Amino acid sequence: METLYRIKELIQGVPQIVIFLFIALSGLYVFWRGCSESRKNRSSVFDIFLFSGFFGILVGRIVHIVLEWEIYSSYIWYWIPYEKYGDKVYLFRLLPWRFLSVWDGGVVILPVYVAMILSMTFFSLVIKKWRWKHMFLPVYFAPTVMLGASFVYVGINSGYTGWIYKGIILIVALLAYFLIFKFIDKIFKKPVLEKYTIGYIGIGFVIALSGYISYSYLISGLSLLETTLVGIFAIWSLVMSGAFIIDLKKPTVNIERVSSVRSINSK
Repeated sequence: METLYRIKELIQGVPQIVIFLFIALSGLYVFWRGCSESRKNRSSVFDIFLFSGFFGILVGRIVHIVLEWEIYSSYIWYWIPYEKYGDKVYLFRLLPWRFLSVWDGGVVILPVYVAMILSMTFFSLVIKKWRWKHMFLPVYFAPTVMLGASFVYVGINSGYTGWIYKGIILIVALLAYFLIFKFIDKIFKKPVLEKYTIGYIGIGFVIALSGYISYSYLISGLSLLETTLVGIFAIWSLVMSGAFIIDLKKPTVNIERVSSVRSINSK
């Protein structure tokens, strides 16, 4: 416990924005690394991640406001975003401006996680029209590593070791999959066999981690709104895992373009 207390003191000395930036960069790296395997456009990868991240924070903030509405409804509404008392100026303490002060820590992690996954899925399949067998694991693993890091951070801040262990389990599981992926990539000589092996192992990790995440939340005493989000996440995990398997079994078709203009020999 003394070690945990020292770590807590150290982390509390770091500005929250730095912690959030580190968590975001870890998710961005995992997403970019996964997409680079299928040679996706780097700018598109960053755009999808950044938009989905902002969308997730927005949804997480809205859910926080809904769950804490009794507190928010007690604040005064005023059209100027600042207050001045003598020489002191206070920003974003009144409604509606207080709704925007995300830096106060008022963001619920679960809706951020679910919203990011849904947004990244929509952009990958609908906007970019990328193959789901290429995007499923990056879409799942990137927000999940951020969720694990958030669990560790919240657990250390609150002194609740249960969330620390949950976060460590998620992070270690993702590291284990990465090591397995690198090992298989080196020993398998047949691309088709490697593709199926990595794909099915990835599905196993997704189903196991989704069950663990859902269970961890459901036993923690959720509101109806948060329980609904867990249900949406569980359904997404099962449906999109099935879609991944279907797309994985589809043959890869390479179309070679042949010029229709024949050479003309003059005699």
